Amino acid sequence: MPAQPRLSPAALTLGALAAFLAALLWTGFSGPAEAAKGRKPRPGSSGHHGVTTYQGSATCKQCHSNKVQEVLDSEHYRWAGKLGKINDFCIYPDINWLQQITVAAPDGTSKTTVTGCASCHVSYGEFTPPAVGGTMPVQADNIDCLICHSDAYRRVGTLVNGKPALVIDPSLNQAAVLAAIKKTPSAQACLNCHARAGGGNAIKQGDLELAQANPPYDLDVHLATTAVGGAGLTCVSCHTVSAHKIAGKGNDLRVAEGSGMKTCTTCHGTAPHGSGNLNKHYSRDKQPLDCTVCHIPTYARGLETETRRDFSAAAEFDPGVGRWEPHRLLEADLTPVWRTWNGTSFFYNLGTAISGDTLTLAGPNPGTRLYPFKVHTARMAVDQNHRLIPLKSAPLWSRGDLNLARVQGELEVFGTNLTSVRYVETTRYFGLYHQVAPKEAAKQVCARCHK
Repeated sequence: MPAQPRLSPAALTLGALAAFLAALLWTGFSGPAEAAKGRKPRPGSSGHHGVTTYQGSATCKQCHSNKVQEVLDSEHYRWAGKLGKINDFCIYPDINWLQQITVAAPDGTSKTTVTGCASCHVSYGEFTPPAVGGTMPVQADNIDCLICHSDAYRRVGTLVNGKPALVIDPSLNQAAVLAAIKKTPSAQACLNCHARAGGGNAIKQGDLELAQANPPYDLDVHLATTAVGGAGLTCVSCHTVSAHKIAGKGNDLRVAEGSGMKTCTTCHGTAPHGSGNLNKHYSRDKQPLDCTVCHIPTYARGLETETRRDFSAAAEFDPGVGRWEPHRLLEADLTPVWRTWNGTSFFYNLGTAISGDTLTLAGPNPGTRLYPFKVHTARMAVDQNHRLIPLKSAPLWSRGDLNLARVQGELEVFGTNLTSVRYVETTRYFGLYHQVAPKEAAKQVCARCHK
């Protein structure tokens, strides 16, 4: 830190006084009191306002105590849209929260790791997972602030006091990580979790991948920088944030949070085209189109996304994520399916008996306006009581044992022994909101209607 300026009384002219005050502000004090006043870190300061070590929200709440409760009240912490709900990827997060597994690869090698659904939750350190079918416990000191607020941050799974936990990567310089804190989460921070959902980059969402942190113009015109012709937006440009509630709805259509979510018409209006005929597509009385119908003509344009899982087939080892997974179908450059949607959705409730051989797991309730969707299908196991079977992921991920995964899941969630298994075909719809293409690409959609 530069030395404080020393001035004699004779030198305290008005100009010198101004220079003195400027220097004092530049090189002055750092610490919790300054952070509480909202001042930005200065060049040359160590860590974040003098804070050089990190222990989750126990560190941050010393200056930001009011933010802790905001996070505890947020969907990013509560996970009301995931806990107690069944899906066609990990199947049931409640029993796959965080666990130590030893993965046995086909080549005879093995690796012990701590992993689970909590890997992308905003909890930190040693924490108690939710009870089966319960809600997230309130643990004010176990919020991981840096998972959203520092792009230099990474965490790893380990054992703490004999229990699986997530901690800051010990190879990182904590002071440097803290110095990189941003008030507003970057697109990179959001994509670190949302693009990797479902077991790998671009696997689940279909319209999100890690490259969208700095994408080419033809992949995502909104997130591309102005230097390459894009809008230069970030995730929170549209998903506005208030009191740590991030506006919007998950792309599985389950939970909406916050207010102020920006839509296409927020910036472009309802008549953005020079042609009145084009504008009529949005405003017509009979089955109007959402802007995304034409402006997301294809998805998974950068990487393959998963379109099917078969839980009846033998599991396969995925070297990319270093674990076993069900047999999967991956595809790229896909055409969305259009459905009308009224903004609400339906879901299969865990434990509901299934009478037939097909099931729509989740999807949009019909409305008037058309929207684009990704369709994901699966072949899923049903127990002797005709219920979808929650999987315990450890036997699957570690050695590809789907049968044991079903047996353990049935016992842990339903408290019953698995005596018989049959399979049903399931369908699930995911909303598509990202990877808006250059406007010229919308022309390729015309032929789908105007033959």
